[in-house]
Amino acid sequence: MKNFKLNILLLVVFCVCVIGCGERRTIITGTVQYADGTPITRGFVIFDNNKNSFFGTIKDNGTYSTGAEKIVDGIPDGEYKVYLGKVNGMKLNQQTRKIEKIEVVDPKFCSADTTDLTFEVKRGGLKVFNIVVTKPK
Repeated sequence: MKNFKLNILLLVVFCVCVIGCGERRTIITGTVQYADGTPITRGFVIFDNNKNSFFGTIKDNGTYSTGAEKIVDGIPDGEYKVYLGKVNGMKLNQQTRKIEKIEVVDPKFCSADTTDLTFEVKRGGLKVFNIVVTKPK
């Protein structure tokens, strides 16, 4: 019985250290849409800090969740550039038989080098970051 109690105590201490003493990470959710409220319905939202990139898939209703795949996932604290991936696409023009670009959002939102979107991640938990984009010119 004494060993059983000791094992339980060690297990509790281990769990507290792993869960409570680890790096706190943040899960970010939000929407991607135009100013009129029309959602962007495909692609990825990418948070990049020049060391690591974290992404969330944009759903059909324009919502996304970043860093929430597993319980240990999440985004560490820091300043991130935010941009979109795979929102613009390609299609085959049936008349000319050539592939044409389909631009859904202004290309400036599709690169870490040109985006003006930033987000500071602080203190773990769940944060909301709604993104408003413009159409291509």
